[in-house]
Amino acid sequence: MELLRTVAEYFLWFILYSVCGWIMETALYAVRRKQAVKRGFLFGPLCPIYGVGMMLCMLLFYDRIDNVFLLFLVGTVTCTALEYVTHFVLEKLFHSTWWDYSGKKFNVKGRICLQNSLLFGVGVVLIVRVVQPWVILWTAKIPDTVLYWIVFILYTVLIVDLTTTVASLKNTVALLKNLQNVINEHMQKGIDETDAYFNELTERVKESAALTDWAKYLKNGKSTVARLHKEYPNFNLHRYKDALQMLFEKLDEKIDEHKK
Repeated sequence: MELLRTVAEYFLWFILYSVCGWIMETALYAVRRKQAVKRGFLFGPLCPIYGVGMMLCMLLFYDRIDNVFLLFLVGTVTCTALEYVTHFVLEKLFHSTWWDYSGKKFNVKGRICLQNSLLFGVGVVLIVRVVQPWVILWTAKIPDTVLYWIVFILYTVLIVDLTTTVASLKNTVALLKNLQNVINEHMQKGIDETDAYFNELTERVKESAALTDWAKYLKNGKSTVARLHKEYPNFNLHRYKDALQMLFEKLDEKIDEHKK
């Protein structure tokens, strides 16, 4: 039972720091862009990479490192490595880019940058030394039965959210694949990427009822890709780069004109 309790507590902390990461991301984006946008891959208010990062730091460093400067260094290295690996895996497995630090100084392939790494280090020190002790005391007051029910509900919601998000992304990628095939066909015919090129592609899309329905779906901002494009300006699916460009820059305008 003690092991089950420990696992339940870590999962609850994972959710807590994922929500805190989402709040921070959303707030910073609102300040920088002067626009309120819900951040995060999932539909719910979670940024799991923050939860994973903090659980990793808890397992490795909590009650093990007393020196604040050393904690800052190892926290910086650990979180930076996690961000780099996450970016690399997403890029290689899904051919997608979620963030790009190429415009910032001291970046590595746009995947990590010094500014964020230093902020990660400061965050680890504050959470490990100040926040987590309080969180542990608060969690210890929750009865076993209540804790298990809370974790069960949160886990169920997380799985449903993840499944829904992945299914939506999969369906949207199927549309992009079809559009990319049309684009590749035109490129083989030697059509330049001009307004005439996009106009002709749009007409081809209109000829397909299935593609038109998906285009309207994207246009209404209900798809995962449309949402991610709004939340992450640097989001890109490399395999379908031209299709994304067409959808987000040209298709809305052309469909509206067609309706008129």
